[in-house]
Amino acid sequence: MPSSFASGLAEVCQFASSLTWDAVPAPIRQRAMDVLCDDLSAMAAGAREPELERYARMLTARAGAQESILISPALPRAGRMEAASWNALAGNWCELDEGFRLAICHAGIYTLPALLAEATATRASLRQVLRALTGAYELVTRCAMSFHAMPPPVHGHALWSAVGAAAAVSLLRGHDAATLLRAVSGAITTASMGPRSHLMSGILIRNGWAAAGAVNGIQCADWAECGFGGSAESMEDVCTGIVKATLRDGEITRELGTRWSLSYGYQKLFSCCQHGHSAVQACLELQATQAIPVARIRAIRLATHPLALTLNTVHPQTTLGARFSMPHMMAAALARGTGGARAFSQCSLSDPDIAALREKVRMRLADDPMQAPHDRPAWVEIECDDGQVLRAECLSAVGSPDNPVTREQFGDKLADLAADTLPQLPMAIEPAAWQAALDQETGQWLTELARAR
Repeated sequence: MPSSFASGLAEVCQFASSLTWDAVPAPIRQRAMDVLCDDLSAMAAGAREPELERYARMLTARAGAQESILISPALPRAGRMEAASWNALAGNWCELDEGFRLAICHAGIYTLPALLAEATATRASLRQVLRALTGAYELVTRCAMSFHAMPPPVHGHALWSAVGAAAAVSLLRGHDAATLLRAVSGAITTASMGPRSHLMSGILIRNGWAAAGAVNGIQCADWAECGFGGSAESMEDVCTGIVKATLRDGEITRELGTRWSLSYGYQKLFSCCQHGHSAVQACLELQATQAIPVARIRAIRLATHPLALTLNTVHPQTTLGARFSMPHMMAAALARGTGGARAFSQCSLSDPDIAALREKVRMRLADDPMQAPHDRPAWVEIECDDGQVLRAECLSAVGSPDNPVTREQFGDKLADLAADTLPQLPMAIEPAAWQAALDQETGQWLTELARAR
């Protein structure tokens, strides 16, 4: 007899497979479009990185199907699996992709790379993509919320990306609930064993975990369509038996159909781990109001939440390591006046001002634990060479569900990141624009967004 979780997962699969776009509430439709455009901009940002440029040249030079679009300048094409892999790598490389606040789960980057590869290969419409994204986002986040391990031994990108990809592709193909269940249950068994410690160490294979999941997810959708996949107990066996997570009974179906996971996403303006965004924001506010010369800074003190304290690398060796280093995040914000990609570029690693400031950062646990939505706060003190102490706090960073980016901020982000690849992307988030494009082929829609203004 199936466990309560297995029965709940089957219920969610039934919900997602039968979901129609018309049944999705209007605010959630807009959130789906925002997630799509946000992650497209993150892919475009990653396309500028030298490693991704080399990988794109490798993929497009290979013989074979040129069926799916890479979100890179001129929108080159590659095979379906290759495009899913490349777009996932690009989308999470700069830490600017959308995230989910209620679990360690970047559901957009787990679902969209495979979904876009499938959609552009099969000439699916934008409406079909958004409907599949909404259902897959709901499914993978509910799975992630159902299992708790802290600190997580396996990072969410490694654990959940194949599940999100399998769900998205299965839903786009119109699979029934039983086939969808086979796909996602099979996908969890293909999870990568990606240790969370690789983030702080800056080991770049971490950026490949979502890419591996995108490819595995497509394969699992293929296999489920052919009649084989996982069992009703596969997900629980992996998460509690191997990962040693604790099952949160009933979470998989809680408020199904009324509480939409898309409402709990966050959008990043800062190109680094969200655990440090409140500290970055406090540093930027101090610098904007006080204009502190970096040579005058004697000490930097931070009181913050437990997750941020694990990001304690003082001398990151890679751009990924910098994005998961609280000392670098704060030092770069103070030295360069930005939390954007420029603060985490390769040259930032050897910048003498940033290097000196990293050495001056001291972190401690905040005196009193805070409750959501203020559970990732930061209190920053900057001590100057004359003994003056400047203070700033940030209880909830911009982009969090309770402190969302403004539409102007969001449009500016899309314009900045996608300028080389999808210059029309900022206009795509307007309701009149995307509603008019719902029945357009996704590939054609992307081609129009790539046209120069």
